[in-house]
Order: sequence, then structure tokens, then C-alpha cells
Amino acid sequence: MKVKLILALLMFCGIVVGCEPIPNNDPNNENNQTDTIPEVNNNPTDSVPTDSIDPNMPETLELDSSWVRKRAGTAKGSDLAEISGMVCSRVTPGYLWVQGDDSYKVRAMTPEGKFSTTIRLHDSYRDWEDMSGGVYNDTNYLFVGVFGDNGLSYKDKYYIYYFAEPEVVDGEVQVEKKIIHFGYPDGKAHNAEVLMYDNVEQKLYVVDKWNTFNSTGMVYSMPFSTDMNLDSMHVLTEECQLGGSDMYILGNNGKAGLFQNPTGGDITADGKHILVKNEGFMLIWTRDSIDGRLESIGETLAHRPKKVTAYKREPQGEAIAWLNDSTFYTTSDVYSSDIAPIWVYTKKANTTE
Repeated sequence: MKVKLILALLMFCGIVVGCEPIPNNDPNNENNQTDTIPEVNNNPTDSVPTDSIDPNMPETLELDSSWVRKRAGTAKGSDLAEISGMVCSRVTPGYLWVQGDDSYKVRAMTPEGKFSTTIRLHDSYRDWEDMSGGVYNDTNYLFVGVFGDNGLSYKDKYYIYYFAEPEVVDGEVQVEKKIIHFGYPDGKAHNAEVLMYDNVEQKLYVVDKWNTFNSTGMVYSMPFSTDMNLDSMHVLTEECQLGGSDMYILGNNGKAGLFQNPTGGDITADGKHILVKNEGFMLIWTRDSIDGRLESIGETLAHRPKKVTAYKREPQGEAIAWLNDSTFYTTSDVYSSDIAPIWVYTKKANTTE
């Protein structure tokens, strides 16, 4: 009897171990999502072994001290929790479009934090991480990235929703949305939190946070057109690594570290300036001309950026959006007492940086 029982248990264990879950292709189903984060240090000031960089080396990045930071308002978590993407409205000036990474909703709010319009994109959840905005064929579009992958488990199941930007009104509005299905050129899983659109090239840019080869800040692109949908998978083109593979900065604790785990970014409407941030740092690039032509975004991001000195560490600071060349906003996706501050950065007078 004992032998039969043992054999039965072994057969049962073999069946359980041998079975694999059926993959679910729904881009909004989180059953395959895990919360296991690879061993990538989230503190950008401590992300390099102490023996790899001399901590006494001077700061390798130029400093951009031309910005002033002040509180614009407060977002309430009861209205939209964990804001991880932001776009300044071009259709209804004076409003910000925001999206939460625990939500399938996009909402309009004022810089002071008053919410109005709601756009529902889907009835279930996956890791919605960033949003961007831009112009294509004289129409303003909003883009929302569904490409967060903390557990590196989705591989080629990453998506970008897009739709024409509506006017801000009170209540809920319906939009005609389309979905872009994309994957990475290596065919592997990547975790990303940065989505940007360039009006000049009419390209979408994705910057990953980490990937299966333990790198960070890799920049990818794909041309955008309104013909893009779920009928085919689009493979991104690898552009560069942010600032070069050996870029490092000195943190407030005096230690040197790579700029890791980018969480937000945006490009100005004229394509001349680019911001990318993580929790602890904000970097800015200015697009140059080469031999009479404007650099691509990939070429620009391969250069060393400047560090914005006015930026202060934001807990889980992710959302960032340009209003114009001299103003941008940030906020955080972590709430203290169910609130998150909204910050506005403005250019100091008589500065040319």
C-alpha cells in the first residue's frame, strides 16, 4: 500500500512539474506578469562596483543650471493612482494628459491637479508605463505604452495604443484607438518605461529600463504611420545606449554610478530638446546639425547629456512632459497620504543652455 501511494504521489508530481501554462495572448492580461525584479540596482548612485570606477574622478557630465523648479499642484490618488506618463495637451492648452501604470485609463488634469476628461482604453490591466504625444498628417495623436515587464516574461508581446487627441471636456469620452504590436530586434524580453515621439522624424522611441542581458538605457525606434495595427508585429531598430555605454554621474553621496533604470522621457514639439529621467537624476540633450542636416534622435542620445541641477529626487518619479522649450512638468507615481506633487520647471531669464 505504501509503495502504491508513493508511486501515485510521484506520478502526480511529474504531471504537475511537466505541465506548462497555456500562453495568453491578450496584451492586457496580467496572468503571465510577475513581480520578480532582476538584480539591477535601482539606486543610480550605487549602480557600479566600487572597483570599476574611481570615486574620486570628477563629474563627467556638464551641469545645466538654467532651470527653476516650483510646486504647480497636487494630484490625488483617488482620481488616478500611480501616474507614470504625461503629455501636455495641444488640442486644449492648459491641460495635461496623464496615465497610471495600474490603470487602463487616460485622464486630463490641470497642472494644479484638477481632473476632468476620462478615456478608457481597455477593461483589464497590464503594466502601462508611459505616454507621448505628437503630430502626424496635421493630426495630434496620443500614444500609450503597454510595455512594462518587470519579470521579463512577455518577450514579444509589447503594445502601444494610439488615438487622435480629443478635446478636454467634463466626463468620459470615446476615442477610436488602434494598437501597435512590437518586439525587440534580439527577440528577447525587455522592461521599458520610456516612450517618446519625434515630430521631425515621425518616429516612436522606446528606451528600456533593463533587459535579459543586464543592460540599461538602450534606445530603440520605429517609424510611425496610422496604418499600424495588431495585424503584424513591428520589430524595433536599435539606435544607441543613452549617453554611451560608459556614461556615469556622481550622486549626492559622492559615489559614481551609471545612469540606470530610466523611467520617463519627452521630446519638444520642435524636436530640439530631449529629457530623460530616472528617480534620482534628470538629463537633457540638445539636438545638433551634422553637415547641414539635423541629427536623428538616436544620434543625439548617443552623445553625453547635461544633468539638470534643479531636479530633486522624486520617489518613483516617472512622468515628464514638455510644454514648450522653456517649460516642462514632472510628477511621481508613488503617493504619500494618497497625493503626489506636480512640479513645473521654467527656464531662467537670459540663459541660453
